[in-house]
Parts: sequence; structure tokens; C-alpha cells
Amino acid sequence: MSWKNISIIVMLAVAVFSCNNDDDDKEKHDPVAQALIDDDLLVEFLQSHYLTPEKEIDTILNDETSLYELVKIKDVEKNDINYKLYYYIDQEGSGINPSMNDSVQMVYRGFLLDSTMFDQNLSYASKRSWLALTNVIDGWRYGMPNYKSGDKVIYPDESFGYENTGEGIIFMPSGLAYGEFASPTIPANSCLYFFVGLGKVVIADSDNDGLTNNEEDLDQDGNANNDDTDEDGVPNFLDVDDDNDGIPTKDEIANGKDADCDNDGIPDYLDDDECP
Repeated sequence: MSWKNISIIVMLAVAVFSCNNDDDDKEKHDPVAQALIDDDLLVEFLQSHYLTPEKEIDTILNDETSLYELVKIKDVEKNDINYKLYYYIDQEGSGINPSMNDSVQMVYRGFLLDSTMFDQNLSYASKRSWLALTNVIDGWRYGMPNYKSGDKVIYPDESFGYENTGEGIIFMPSGLAYGEFASPTIPANSCLYFFVGLGKVVIADSDNDGLTNNEEDLDQDGNANNDDTDEDGVPNFLDVDDDNDGIPTKDEIANGKDADCDNDGIPDYLDDDECP
């Protein structure tokens, strides 16, 4: 083997060793510590910024009323970590509040705390305006139920929109957003804020089995994603056969959602026991 080849092998070995050392030296993500850092960042941002008459966010220069004095706080526990979600209600809306298990038609603009806008959707007619709250970041899941829907309006050109909508701003820590995962437009561990407008709320039945997502939230903790009666990895609100007995849920509730043919206290659609 030539000295040239030996040198190349040595350099590759050193490079691999160095990379492994870098991986070892890299700090592991600590979500508890990050939650505290994020809350400090959010509080500092809210205390140093205000809402302009044009409903934009700007830095306080002349004793304007800070956003911190305007927002409400929602405590959220996720994976045994306590987070604070801050939200501002500009307009309450004229309709109904969604639950965290419903679907909404909404518009939004998303920003980093340095005021860089990374995403927006300003058309209620856009496909992107329809969102299942069971399938979005937790900041939206916990934030959007604080707003009410509006009134649908058909315009002369036959397009549509909404009036009297619920509108405001949601400020969320990274743990309720995208966490340690980075994207081309959102750095890792980024606190975010969204201007939101809520047009319509649909009481969702995602699997079309005759039970709303809220009814399939058996423990009524607001999160239908963690209710899985047959433990098949598919939550009930997406499972057409909740008890995996071979009979579709919609057929088992044909005689009523509380039908219990063997009188064991478990509704038929959640009971995989055969009736006598």
C-alpha cells in the first residue's frame, strides 16, 4: 500500500473521529429548560411591543400600551412540561368556538419573534384555509378554541368571505410549535406568533361513523388523539371499528350511541364481546 493511500485512510479516520466527537459534544435538547427560555423570550417580546392602530406589531418607543397588558394566558401541560400560551382577542366573533377536535376555515400570517413572516394564507377560499385541529401544531390546537366563527357572505362576483369573524394573535413557545426541528424558514426552538381570523367551524366526524370527534374523546381531556379503545394505533376518531370486533361503529350505534346488548355497562361500539 502506498504512503499516499495510507495518508488518505488516516485523514478519513480522523475526520470520522472528529465528527463523532462533535456529535458527543453537541448538547442534547432539554425541553424543560427550553420551555423556560421560551417563556422569558415571549414575555420580553410582549412587554417591549405594542399593537399599532393598523393592527400590526411594533416596538414600543413612546410609552404605548404593551401587548403583555392585552394578552390572556393559557396554561398548557404537554408531556409533563408546563407551557404558557399567550393570545390576544381583537374580535371575539359572532358564531361558535371550535373544540380542539374540530375543523376550521381560517386565515393567518405567521411570524418569528424578529418579525420575519414565514407563512401566510389570506384567502378563505384557499384549500389551505381548511384545517383539522387534530392535525396541527399544539399552539393552534389550544389557541383557536378561544375565538368564534363569523358569518359567511357571498359577494356580487359570487366569491365568498366571512364577516364578524373571530380575530386576534396567538403567541406560542417552540414546545407548542415545531420544537427543536428546523425548516428552511423556521429555525429550531423558535417561538412564533400568528395573526388569525376564524371564518367557519365544522363539528368534525373524521371517520364518518356517526360519532363526532368530541364524542370519541372518551376521557374528555380535549384531545381525541389519545383515545384508542382497541389499541390498534388508530385513535377512535379515525377508526371505523373502534372495538375491532368486525362490526363497523356506525352499525353498532344504529340503535343508539348507548346501546348495550349484553348489559355490561360498555356501549356496543366500544365492546368487543359478542352478544348472547
